[in-house]
This record gives sequence, C-alpha cells and structure tokens, in this order.
Amino acid sequence: MVNKMYKIAIPVAALALAASSASAATLDFTSGAISGFGTVLTMPEATVTAGPGTTLSVGDFIPNAVCPLSSGLVCVGAMTLTWNFDVENVGFEYGNGSPGDFATVTAFDASNSSVGSVALTLTSGTSSEDLSGLGVFRSLEFDNVGATGAGYAYGNVTFDRATVIPLPASLPLLLGAFGGLALMRRKRTA
Repeated sequence: MVNKMYKIAIPVAALALAASSASAATLDFTSGAISGFGTVLTMPEATVTAGPGTTLSVGDFIPNAVCPLSSGLVCVGAMTLTWNFDVENVGFEYGNGSPGDFATVTAFDASNSSVGSVALTLTSGTSSEDLSGLGVFRSLEFDNVGATGAGYAYGNVTFDRATVIPLPASLPLLLGAFGGLALMRRKRTA
C-alpha cells in the first residue's frame, strides 16, 4: 500500500513542480521611456537609474542594450537596474569593451542589502554572465566608473520572477506531510 502511494505521489509532485516553473522573461530596454534628462529608463517590469555624472543611452552596442554614458561619451559610468518584484536566475550579455575595461555588478535584496557581486573583465567582443548563483534579489548595480577603455553596454537581461513561499503558507504543508507520514505508519502497524 505504501509503495503504491509513493508511485502515485512522486509523479504528481513532479508535475506540480513542472507546472510552477516559469520560463525566463527578457527586459526590453528599447520599449522603455527615458526621462529625467536621460537619467531614468522606465519599463513595465523595472527601472534603470543612471549614477552620478552618467546618462543612459539605449542602442545596438549589443542587442537590446543600455549603456551608462559618462561625459566622455563612452560607456564608463554607473547605473542601477531595479525590478518591481524579486527576481532570480538572472543573466545578461555585455560587450563593447576594450583594453582597460572592467566593471563590478552587485546584487541587492529588497532591503538594499548586498547579496553578492561579480567582476567583469572583458576586453573585446561580447560575453554573457549568469547570476543565478546569487539567489533572489531586487536590483543590480553596474559600476564601470574606474574603467579606462570604451566601457560596457548591457543587454538581453533575462530573469525569472522569484517564487518564494512565505513561512506561514509552508508551515501547514509541512505539518500536513508529517501528519500523513504518521497516519501511514499507524495504518502499517495496525
């Protein structure tokens, strides 16, 4: 009886997990509206804000990209990408780099605490970066300020909306599972 129950429960759980997994969405910088003298780019899912002394330029440096422009008209500046909700499994492409370029990308949670960062050191062409190891976060800060080359443009930002089950909702599930196990054990001994 118990073996039969496991044969049914495992496929049902797998189907539930498959149904709950979402496909990655991509931010469309080209559909956003730039305001604030070029310092804010607003999209339905997120907002990009330029750092001090930086304006934003949307273009084809790499597909679907935004560049933090400094006064020297190179992509050497800072910007912050903030989603309207928590995200996970984030990835992006970056490029337009040249010798002397580097950047730091730092992820922050909803309370603005750092959850981790990565260093970018590409000196030519384009590359991609996978931030799924950083877990769930709300915003990314791209800092190219110290670079001495052409700087980086960032594009094709993909993400999954985070699906966090709050503790009050998960506690009854856990208690139900323990109750089910106790019931199965009781029936087995009877």
